[in-house]
Amino acid sequence: MSFVNASNPYQQRHLGRTSYFATNAVLGSLGFQLSERLANSGDAPTGFSGPLPFNMDSAVASRLVLEAAISYEQDYERIRSGDYREPWDMVPGHRQSSPINVVTQTGRFIQEAIGTLGRRARMREADKEVWISDSDFAPGLYPDYYKNAFHYQTDGWMSRESADVYETSTETLFLGRQDSMQRTSLPALLTFARKKINEEGDRSSPNRPLRVLEVACGTGRFMTFVRDNLPLRTKYTAVDLSPFYLDAARENDSYWRKTRRDQDKLNRGAIEPARLIQAQAENLPFEDESFDAVVCVYLFHELPRKVREQAAAEMARVVAPGGAVIFTDSIQRGDRPALDEGLKNFEKMNEPYYVDYSEDDLSSHFEKAGLKPKTKIVMSTTKSLSFEKPEE
Repeated sequence: MSFVNASNPYQQRHLGRTSYFATNAVLGSLGFQLSERLANSGDAPTGFSGPLPFNMDSAVASRLVLEAAISYEQDYERIRSGDYREPWDMVPGHRQSSPINVVTQTGRFIQEAIGTLGRRARMREADKEVWISDSDFAPGLYPDYYKNAFHYQTDGWMSRESADVYETSTETLFLGRQDSMQRTSLPALLTFARKKINEEGDRSSPNRPLRVLEVACGTGRFMTFVRDNLPLRTKYTAVDLSPFYLDAARENDSYWRKTRRDQDKLNRGAIEPARLIQAQAENLPFEDESFDAVVCVYLFHELPRKVREQAAAEMARVVAPGGAVIFTDSIQRGDRPALDEGLKNFEKMNEPYYVDYSEDDLSSHFEKAGLKPKTKIVMSTTKSLSFEKPEE
């Protein structure tokens, strides 16, 4: 494997990531056990007798480490082949590598793990709910399915504290491979973008910037990887329902733009900020055919089936003829048959729509909306599908 190279900066960086997040997993589990013992006169919490969550045995832990290593290998091969750029967060001096940030994020994660693991152990209905007040200015902005503490995380999506710890929590769950899995969205998007730019360049009129929409951008971390690979003049719009996660996305976008300006000696001009808008995926506030490409990552497994259908139709509506829709989410039954039985375990993590998602015909939602399937990539527990809107 080309990835297995002690002098490879990518390898060093990503093996470090897995070690860091594995340490977080152990510390979070131990923190929860200690908290429960103190609250229950020294009795160990039910189902937790060791440092690994849910009594995970060494075989499962080894498989998760292997999944991460294989994901890194696949990610690195695409970088080496020129499919997309090396992750921009590998630049020396990136803030996430600072000792202060490492300690801060670990502290936040341990505190969050104590609450999250406690709610998972109890599995009470009250632990699954999040109170959200409907706005007088936008009644119905938060649908019922959204008022749920997905993953049993504190405050669901509705606090800055949740946004601050979210990426650390999910990367700990996946032992650091989440970023590489999300980057499976990039090959189809960048192939489309390069083709679009070449076609526009053959015309007499000057190129206009690409128009890209990201649906459910969360904290905006993945958005920075996308923007770092697209032309810097791309008009990038992103939507999410959480105002707190949008604030985090705005800050991540600002940091990426500053870092990219400092790094790129040939393009020191200002990079336009992403346009960030609070909106539902199933009710996008844009005109028909407003974008050249639409990207959506890790949303559909948290939607009821009817809403998945509506969201797919909205993406198809706002993309222009000849445009692309790139959808990335969890694998489903049949994508990796050896993992089929394990998929149902996600429901225990307060993912009420996951089992139905795992059996849904996702492609049919996009095809019913008039899109044509193009490509499929599977990496570890994530898959990416791309669709094209036919020219009129």
